[in-house]
Amino acid sequence: MQEPMKTKQTDAEDWLSALIDGELGDEASPERIGRLAKDDAMKARWSEYCLIGDALRGLPASSRPPARLYAALAEEPTVLAPVARPMRRQPGLWLAAAATVAAVTWMVFKAAPNEQAPVPMAAQSVPQPAAQQVAGVDVADYLAAHQDYAQALTSTTDMHFSRATLTVSEAAR
Repeated sequence: MQEPMKTKQTDAEDWLSALIDGELGDEASPERIGRLAKDDAMKARWSEYCLIGDALRGLPASSRPPARLYAALAEEPTVLAPVARPMRRQPGLWLAAAATVAAVTWMVFKAAPNEQAPVPMAAQSVPQPAAQQVAGVDVADYLAAHQDYAQALTSTTDMHFSRATLTVSEAAR
């Protein structure tokens, strides 16, 4: 089996990966590290490899935004918001509000009952009884005649209370 041909780029990436993983130790040449600082593509690869390593180790990502974001923000045009117009004073509005309050107040007082002088009470008459009682009428004869009928109207549960018998004495007649 043939080993794929290594290019200069893959060799540099392997070296960079080994450097980040700490596999090179003291044999990392200062010349290569100096070249890494000058090559923008290798700097980008260095950042990617560090980010991959942090993700594999479960470390949180850097909270600092990348420099290219700052550059893009610097190139963006500034949007100016329109200036708000100052409010004009409108005395007519205050006058209308005052007139409305005055009209409502006038209507409330107009609808409210006026204080009136107390009305004198009508002359009171002596109360009359609802039914006039006839003096000297003997109801004993009437009750004696209707006693049987009164017992027939009462219920059987109330019969023990209504067994009273009316006796009319000859002297009372």
